[in-house]
Amino acid sequence: MEFLAIHPFEDGNGRLSRILTNLLLLQQSYAYIPYVSHEKIIENNKAEYYLALRQSQRTFKSAHADITPWMRFFLNVLLTQSKQALDLLAHAQTEQLLSPQQELVWKNIPQTGTATPGEIALVARVPRPTVNQALQKLLRLKMLERIGSGRSTRYKRK
Repeated sequence: MEFLAIHPFEDGNGRLSRILTNLLLLQQSYAYIPYVSHEKIIENNKAEYYLALRQSQRTFKSAHADITPWMRFFLNVLLTQSKQALDLLAHAQTEQLLSPQQELVWKNIPQTGTATPGEIALVARVPRPTVNQALQKLLRLKMLERIGSGRSTRYKRK
């Protein structure tokens, strides 16, 4: 936001600020940059972008500076980016994210409806501990939803 307030160039300040943002995020180990462009998210929300920028720059470097609108917009962009990246990783590249046995468990979870770990183990012909481990990974990847708890726990695809 400060770079944009300075506006050092006649043209390209916004693009350069987003490139610098990428650099800073990558330096801080922000993992989603290679998968989803936050620049595209900003482009798709240009009106909100300029509104948040103007609201924050209005009080910038004053005694009552408030960059809350800009920070709220920027953090929402990062949240959207991370959700899109997780969706992309979870659904598009399961074979790269899962071991062969985890992939077997995934393929034997019904497309519709739910299944228990025992049912999955039986159909997939995979040991129950392996099924449990695969289910935990699939939950972390947000590919599954857990329904219930204890012995009545069931799983369904998202």
